[in-house]
Amino acid sequence: MKKKMSFVFLAFLVGILVSILPCQVRAEEPVASGYCGDDLTWTLNESGTLTISGTGDMYDFVIANDMSWYDQRYDIKQIVIESGVTSIGRHAFYYVNGKT
Repeated sequence: MKKKMSFVFLAFLVGILVSILPCQVRAEEPVASGYCGDDLTWTLNESGTLTISGTGDMYDFVIANDMSWYDQRYDIKQIVIESGVTSIGRHAFYYVNGKT
């Protein structure tokens, strides 16, 4: 009987601890963001992930510094293109991370 009560009490304590601990991983704050299509947006987070999201086509960029993330190009370490994006614009990633 004592073992059973100890187990129930321990389970109760674990339940309390789990409920007061943060359950969600903190999402990284965007350090920059903007538009790259009529219905497309981009965000760059603290880790250097550039995420393109929304629906439709990305703008074509005539020259590399037209792309809206040009000033952050050296900070980009990873690019995520979500499923609603139907085309990538010309020169979109030219000079990203200092490379052509």
